[in-house]
Amino acid sequence: MGKSQRCDFFAVTEDLIPVLQAVESRYAIKYVQYGLFDQRERPVYYGHSRISSLGIAEAGDANFERGFLVLRNDDMLNVREVPQRTGGTKYAVDQRANGGTITLRPGGKYGDSAVIAGLAGTVHHDPVAEELIRAFLKAFRATFVKMESYSVGPAARKLLGTGVRFTASIHSPTEFDLSNDSKASV
Repeated sequence: MGKSQRCDFFAVTEDLIPVLQAVESRYAIKYVQYGLFDQRERPVYYGHSRISSLGIAEAGDANFERGFLVLRNDDMLNVREVPQRTGGTKYAVDQRANGGTITLRPGGKYGDSAVIAGLAGTVHHDPVAEELIRAFLKAFRATFVKMESYSVGPAARKLLGTGVRFTASIHSPTEFDLSNDSKASV
């Protein structure tokens, strides 16, 4: 593929919906929350409109925000068993066992104080994953502007300079935030 297989972004709900609608208009995809869980069975969301609190950050830290594995509707989700040293088993939903997928961590608005960074990307170089990530990147480029290493959605951009932090974590020093002084490019 050559080019980056990820997009770091700042977006609120109003920014994410058109991106996901654009991708879903071309591909039948489903979303499954990734992570390590106590139960094997995971809810599957057929379409972004079924995901509650899309574009709302609950933890205030990108590393702890909810993220989703994105795969085609026809593709089977593989859940890995992860034996625990203390006994028992956890169940992993991740890209390791699921080729042809991308991850989407929407990030979003954290109360009235911050917008937490999001990410769309893949570790896979197979044709399906590359096609999906290209569709996401194209949808982001259609309405988002580039500011430093981030793509910023139009609704989120209106919040820049209003005292709302654009950050990966509310615990990070403010000098690492994206600011209104950052140069925008197309």
